[in-house]
Amino acid sequence: MTVKALMPEAREVHIDGVQTTLPLPPDFLQRQNSPLSELSRVRSPAASVASKTTKVEVTCTGEKAVKGAVTSTRRLMKIAGLGLFLVIFAFAFFGWPSNVIENDDTHRKILAALFLTGITLVALEDVINLDKSAIMLVLASVMWTYHAAGFHPTHSHEGHDELQQQLAKGLADVGSVILFLLPAMGIVESIDHLDGFSVVTAFIVRHTKDKADRLMPLICFLAFFLSAVIDNLTATIVCVKILKRVVPHKQDWRHSCGGLTVVAANAGGAWSPIGDVTTTMLWIRHKISTTGTITWLFFPSFVAGVLPLFGIWWQAKRCAPRDSEDEKYRHEDLVATWESKVALLVGMLCILTVPVVKMVTGLPPYLGMMMALGTFWLVTEITELGKVRRGDEEMGGMVEHGKHGVPAALHKVDLSSLLFFTGVLLSVAALESAEVLSRYSEFMNEATGGSPLALSAMLGISSAVVDNVPLVQASIEMFHQPMDDPLWQLVALSAGTGGSMLAVGSVAGVTLMGLEHVGFLWYMRRISPWAALGFAAGMGVYALQRMIVL
Repeated sequence: MTVKALMPEAREVHIDGVQTTLPLPPDFLQRQNSPLSELSRVRSPAASVASKTTKVEVTCTGEKAVKGAVTSTRRLMKIAGLGLFLVIFAFAFFGWPSNVIENDDTHRKILAALFLTGITLVALEDVINLDKSAIMLVLASVMWTYHAAGFHPTHSHEGHDELQQQLAKGLADVGSVILFLLPAMGIVESIDHLDGFSVVTAFIVRHTKDKADRLMPLICFLAFFLSAVIDNLTATIVCVKILKRVVPHKQDWRHSCGGLTVVAANAGGAWSPIGDVTTTMLWIRHKISTTGTITWLFFPSFVAGVLPLFGIWWQAKRCAPRDSEDEKYRHEDLVATWESKVALLVGMLCILTVPVVKMVTGLPPYLGMMMALGTFWLVTEITELGKVRRGDEEMGGMVEHGKHGVPAALHKVDLSSLLFFTGVLLSVAALESAEVLSRYSEFMNEATGGSPLALSAMLGISSAVVDNVPLVQASIEMFHQPMDDPLWQLVALSAGTGGSMLAVGSVAGVTLMGLEHVGFLWYMRRISPWAALGFAAGMGVYALQRMIVL
């Protein structure tokens, strides 16, 4: 509202854009010149509002400055990382400068710098908002392009042949892992699609009604033993689904149970050849055997997975907010159908045949897993399991008319994870071809004095910072001990359990962050100390076993 004096008897007032003339009081001009008028203007409601508005504007300006700084930092990290990829690719594409490409020492340093930059971008995936699968695919392509430039395959027949040999070796290693993971993920998704895991969900709901304290030990043991059969990633997904069904109203308690699930699932995958990607890699490459792995690693893995239960349980009960009356939840009764029971039983039996086929026939594990998926597929087709499924109808155009059961479930397989592993393995293959890993192995031997326990401890701690897949792949190429050597068993144990110390250290941890929106700092504060305790205890128990037995 604005006021403008026209004459001693009137004033012009603008209210919301409407002009109005009002009479003035006789002493208006005198009051305008009085000291009280100044005081009234200072303490007027309009001035107070203006002062508050100024404070709000300052606060908003500060928030905008912080957001702008965060956005600028994120953009700078993207530009720096991806810019390095682009520059090195340009060097390889144009073959210039030649002294950078031809110098072996510089060549290795650039490849190592590329790899570390890519792993750093993967670890900061949630910060920079770049998908890790896309990063690793670009990284693998750039590394091999730069490495190939040193062979001059377009100008030298010898260089062309040598490059093809190196690529064939890397492709064979990558293919054996991917061909194992693809049918394994397919059979697990098929079991879930046919509601096979509802049998486990119904059991847990029935035994935890109004007693949430029972949930944490149950979910811990379930994740530990389930991951040994269906891998830690799938076990984490199944357990998180169960947690959302059982305690949808207790977020803090559910997050604590989810963190324990990551620890237990990673530990459970360490003692089974098919429980973790890293253990599977060692098994496929004939570094560990089924019998030796289970015999030597079960008890240390059990300690590493179960010991954190007590600490996380105590901390969750101490930090959890009190339940309010509005948070009461009535669990619905779940009944597992005969189709669900058959799907779970047949699926587990098919998966368990994989190590048996490997031990009896000596065939690669990926052939056994392909046979397991095919067998499960045929059984579901013959028995018409899931013939009419609501899930198939909801998928609409994603599933062709008449498709059901396993064909419908295969559409839900996480292909991005497979592409991520492909990029990682191909990147490590480039490092191995350039002899970067052999030189790093010499450094590790010198730094640890050749002690298997010290080497594996360093590997486990490193796996908490970066993904454990490239670290295990690197260790396979670096060391040449015989099968079931303590070093390989410790590598399997440390890589599996060490990745639990940080949320980004394992695929299971990253999955929990995505499904439950668990923060990195929350995980580090509430889960990491107990996971580190379990890691140290597991390594100590393994060393104690060796001392007692040998």
